[in-house]
Amino acid sequence: MFWSFINGLLLALLLVIFFLILDLLDHQGKIAVQGAAQVQLLQELQGMTVAAEPVEKPEPAEENQTEPKPDSKKEAAEKQPEPEPEKKAAPAASQPRPALERLSLSNTGILPSVWWTHSKYHLGLLKSLYQRVPLLQQNQSALFTLILVSLVLASIRVLIRWRCRLRSLKVSYHISTTLRNMIHRQALRLGPGDLSGKETEQAFHLFIQDVGTVQSGVFHWVYDLTRHVLTVVVLLLIAVSIDWRLTLQCIIPLAAAWYFLLQHRKDSELQHAKTLVTIETELSLLAENLRSTRLVRGYGMENAEHEQFQKHLAKYTENLEKLKRVEGWGHRIARGLAVFCSCLVVFLVGYKVLVNPEVLPLSAAVLVVGIFGFFYLPVSGLHTLLHVREEANLAASSIYRYLNLIPEVGQAVGAKFLEPLSSALQFENVNYSLTANSPLILNGFDLKIPAGTSTALVSLDKLAPRAVSFLIPRFIEPRSGRVLMDGEDTAWVTLESLRAEAIFVSGNDPYLTGTVKDNIRCGDERYSLQEVIAASKESHAHQFIQNLPQGYETVLGQHGEDLTTGESFRLGLARALLRKPALMIIEEPEGPLDEDTKTLLEDAYARIFQNRTILVIPSRITTLRRVDQVVVIQDGKVETVDSQANLLKRSALYRHWEYTRFNQFRHSQETTNEPR
Repeated sequence: MFWSFINGLLLALLLVIFFLILDLLDHQGKIAVQGAAQVQLLQELQGMTVAAEPVEKPEPAEENQTEPKPDSKKEAAEKQPEPEPEKKAAPAASQPRPALERLSLSNTGILPSVWWTHSKYHLGLLKSLYQRVPLLQQNQSALFTLILVSLVLASIRVLIRWRCRLRSLKVSYHISTTLRNMIHRQALRLGPGDLSGKETEQAFHLFIQDVGTVQSGVFHWVYDLTRHVLTVVVLLLIAVSIDWRLTLQCIIPLAAAWYFLLQHRKDSELQHAKTLVTIETELSLLAENLRSTRLVRGYGMENAEHEQFQKHLAKYTENLEKLKRVEGWGHRIARGLAVFCSCLVVFLVGYKVLVNPEVLPLSAAVLVVGIFGFFYLPVSGLHTLLHVREEANLAASSIYRYLNLIPEVGQAVGAKFLEPLSSALQFENVNYSLTANSPLILNGFDLKIPAGTSTALVSLDKLAPRAVSFLIPRFIEPRSGRVLMDGEDTAWVTLESLRAEAIFVSGNDPYLTGTVKDNIRCGDERYSLQEVIAASKESHAHQFIQNLPQGYETVLGQHGEDLTTGESFRLGLARALLRKPALMIIEEPEGPLDEDTKTLLEDAYARIFQNRTILVIPSRITTLRRVDQVVVIQDGKVETVDSQANLLKRSALYRHWEYTRFNQFRHSQETTNEPR
């Protein structure tokens, strides 16, 4: 506000200097006044002193000479005529100035402007400036000085606007940074329970686009609001100070025209949208005829089809012409109204100059017309600012709705520390759905998994195995039912101890931006480099890490090295193995793996599956053959539990699932259908 206020003052000074330059070019420093009072006032403005004192000085000498002694009349008579020529000479030099009835001056610089402003406003500021700055008292020096001062003021105004812009950017950056921090914290609270990935995409969209919209809206609101409002106020004050009646006469039709144009724009946009819908409908009807060529040719409907096509084509052409007319008339009306208002303003100002040029000189008239022409920029900016504010409000509402979401998982008061799994993992009548009103993904799910065994979870519904996996480390909460580890309800244990003993590894998770060592340690300095290397060797990630440019110090992610799907998955396994969990939940990657990676994973699984409880969401047939049991989930319930070999013999549902996932025809069809 402060810098915008200074910017407004500089704008006012620039307009005053513009008026002085116009008035100087118009009058060229020439001024003529009539009447003794006007002449005396002009002399005072110019800094000239009225010579009244020399006329009064001879009078005392004359009185002294009229007191001679009576006996010296001859001497008095001889001396009396001598001062008369001096008396006549003195008034000749000093007496005519106050007695002048008309005075004409030229090459006086900005004196005509000083005379007009002093007679109109009775302000002494411009008079004092004129008298104290000799450069303003001659035409050429005054023109040079005014242009130089205007350049300096314009440069200062540019710097101030740049400073205002920086301050506004600082405010908008602060708000956007605060919002992004809040979204990041909220995403960490809500993110683990995102089964479908929609919440992650929503958070990403809010973080990038909506916060950017808010940032842009705040910047324009802070920067443009004060700037445009103060500009309008300054322009109005200067126009009113020149002639308030003329300003009012010009403002009323301009405001009415602006309102009419806004309403016309809304109506034309609505009509334009309706016409476009009609055009698209007719175009779709024309395109549908292309799909029915077999029927037309088969039943001999060429003539009827051609007539129908021509009918729709005529309607399409008619709507196009209607759209052109709507747009054409809209532009004509807007331009015609703008021209009419401009001519009206010029007429009112010009008529005022012709009728009373002393009250409104040509330079002031040009300034008034320029002010009304310049009004368009701040007023249009304020109108645009309303739309920017509306968009920013919508984006901010979306952000705060997301921030107000309450995480469904929380740590209970007085939660216990969980010991490593040693007996069994059990699900008791678990129900789960994405929302309270959405269909159940798990419906009465009951399962008991002995510790130290490996289990694969399969289902035609991809969300069901993932929901079971997410329930174990409490990324999500069941709507009803319990999850027990060694008979202990996981809802009453600490999240830290639970997630330290039950680690979820997904082959679809991206690696973090940072070094390979930081990706495996996750910022935990308790783990040494030797432990990191040992975990990498166990997951068969050590070999490809050594082949990277800087080994474990190689930076991954943006501006760093990229990893393949298999390398990223093995890196995730090493991250989990470093913490030596009693229970590992592995979701294998959906992407294709090369043969070397498959061989390395088989050897890594042989080590990982030993002395540890494993749950797998498989994407490879070899993993199904390795696990101890396969759990088939159907309609949210456990359909059957057995080994892969036995399920192939007695479960039609499992055979159907395996066929849809792993048959060679499916893969060849997918390869054929890939876009080229």
